[in-house]
Amino acid sequence: MAKIDKYWLYGVGAGLLVIGGLMAFSRKASGGKKCLDPEKEDPALAKEFKIRLLPDGKCNYRSAQITEEQLPYVIKKYGIKRVIRMNGDNSDAKHLIKHPVTNRSREKAVCDKNGCDYTFIDSHKGFVKGKGYAKSIEETSKILQQGNTLIHCAHGADRTGGMVAAYLKNGGYVTDRDKLWEYTVALNRWDDKIKSGKFFGSGYDKYADGFYPIDDLKNSKWNKK
Repeated sequence: MAKIDKYWLYGVGAGLLVIGGLMAFSRKASGGKKCLDPEKEDPALAKEFKIRLLPDGKCNYRSAQITEEQLPYVIKKYGIKRVIRMNGDNSDAKHLIKHPVTNRSREKAVCDKNGCDYTFIDSHKGFVKGKGYAKSIEETSKILQQGNTLIHCAHGADRTGGMVAAYLKNGGYVTDRDKLWEYTVALNRWDDKIKSGKFFGSGYDKYADGFYPIDDLKNSKWNKK
């Protein structure tokens, strides 16, 4: 366990460096457009709900499930015009145990009240090996391209990680697969799983397949033990 934890810490450190570089790219790509960085504006909130600015220069954001109480603040402060939700109801409708459940109908009501469009997208549509969940990627990317969008699942880690990385790669914002891997695993435990031999065949690999084809990932430096 200590060995895995050490590797995970190394991975997080590398991921944070990558995120810093991608954020610099995002500021440059925005052409002067002011996109607020939650990690600077609201560090405690950003940490609790994994709210992050995407490195695409379009003022898009990713997160875990934000509570009904906090969501209006996030929508208003960060100029959110669209919300993409990929998690279900009940046990899949909150991030931390201490958080209340925010079911889809309640989140839609918050969006309607605060002037933003709400879309639920199943993150497991149209899997094609080498392209991941191609239909889900197509649907989420189409909305993200419009900018000012918040995309999330329950924990902002796996479903969100896969869709966001595929969007960044296919849109030409970040094309280096290894940089995308580091960016993605900084917010989930895939790196930990791949080092312990529990990643491939787990289902998580299908999310990664959208930006790093499974067969290529198996033969990459990330799968070296």
